[in-house]
Amino acid sequence: MNGQQISRLTFARLHLIAYAVLWQALTGSPVYGADPAVPSEYAVKAAFIFNFAKFTEWPTAASGATRGQIVLCAFVGAPYGAALAAIDGKSVQGRIMRVRRGVRPDEIKSCHMMFIAEPEERRIPELLRVVKGSPVLTVGDVDGFAEAGGMIGLINADNRVQFEINNEAAQRANLKISSQLLRLARLVKER
Repeated sequence: MNGQQISRLTFARLHLIAYAVLWQALTGSPVYGADPAVPSEYAVKAAFIFNFAKFTEWPTAASGATRGQIVLCAFVGAPYGAALAAIDGKSVQGRIMRVRRGVRPDEIKSCHMMFIAEPEERRIPELLRVVKGSPVLTVGDVDGFAEAGGMIGLINADNRVQFEINNEAAQRANLKISSQLLRLARLVKER
């Protein structure tokens, strides 16, 4: 191994440890992967989703019946269960994050956020159609999600979780994503 490879490995490990610290600060309880110093991929993605809520501004009318809450509707498989449960009930923007699973498509417009995980990939076109034009922040962990019309895509690159933002899709839904978050993302456009 040369110095550059060691440096990249060290950076990747420090990056994951930083997520572990972030996760513990957000949830109060660590969720670990195989290495107890590193949270699972699902815990890291849940922490990202939580932070996306911190850096998104919804129109006032979007609160509706869920005043005091930010509702995350999750279309996920079993591995996400504990990770999403850890952010349920946490405070974000002076509101409480609520995670709902098993939501029917006709209920999605009552959500502030929608997360679609890889096991539900086949449903992406249908779910994005349902929320089109509604102030629902769409997040997915499927490659090409943001380019397919989603707003934020979580991707695995260089042994770490990164994200892409389709800001045009967010703007069409009257959502404002913080410039701080936009600077950290890879910006993409729809294909």
